[in-house]
Amino acid sequence: MDAALLIPIIVPLIVFASITAIVATPFYFRHRNRRLLYESIKTSVEETGSADPKLIAAITHDSVGPNADLRRGILMLALASALIVLGFFAKWDVPFFGLAAFPGFIGAAYIIFHLFIPREATV
Repeated sequence: MDAALLIPIIVPLIVFASITAIVATPFYFRHRNRRLLYESIKTSVEETGSADPKLIAAITHDSVGPNADLRRGILMLALASALIVLGFFAKWDVPFFGLAAFPGFIGAAYIIFHLFIPREATV
């Protein structure tokens, strides 16, 4: 096949594969870390008959703080603002305001969650 025919196929594949890798990588490493903690507890229980309280605390500890929604909301609004600014300065014919609406509304929803939904204290 001619290389000119493959470029329109390969470029979108690389773009979507990169997006998938960026999104899937944190999930994989979080899963791997959790699995290693469970295996450590299992080994500890099999060897000593009891689990180390530090290992159990590492699993049960919720790393999401009470301001996580606010942080996510501010980051999403910053992303929306960056897309709007890019739309002003770019010479492309792409509707950046419509594209910026998605992270903007998601960020606004996170901030509303932070303001109106009661939060429990983290352990």
